[in-house]
Amino acid sequence: MAKAITNIERYIPTPEEEKQKAIQQVLEAVSENHQALITLLDIVKELQEIGVLDIVQGALKNRHDIGVIAVSQLNQPGMHRIMKNGMNALQFLGKLEPGKLQNILNAVDHGIVRLTDTKSEKPMGLMGMGRAMMEPNVTLALGSMINFLRGMGEGMQEAEKHVH
Repeated sequence: MAKAITNIERYIPTPEEEKQKAIQQVLEAVSENHQALITLLDIVKELQEIGVLDIVQGALKNRHDIGVIAVSQLNQPGMHRIMKNGMNALQFLGKLEPGKLQNILNAVDHGIVRLTDTKSEKPMGLMGMGRAMMEPNVTLALGSMINFLRGMGEGMQEAEKHVH
């Protein structure tokens, strides 16, 4: 027959042994992830060289003062509208297709260049405006603006339906 176990010996490591085990775990993790750590150190070095770490450190040291300033700015009249309008603007930009927006912005830029070029020309009379209306580029721009106005009107009608 087996004897009953009345005394179980349990090994409790010393604080020094626990430290050694922790150091060994860290060294194993470094060994397994050495390439990622080298990349991280390169990034940190570059951040230090351009002064980002100094800025972050300064912000951390002055976080209370920065928080006070931020809260006082948020409590300014109309700030909630600014934040809401900013969020709406970001949502609007998120709906736009980048290629189409780039085309429109390029066209606006070209139009501004032409606007500044016309300052040296003589003022255009009614006959000149009539002839300009027949130019393909002007017709294209006017048609685009009319489509824009139609779409804007449709959007305003939809918004009006949701209000009432």
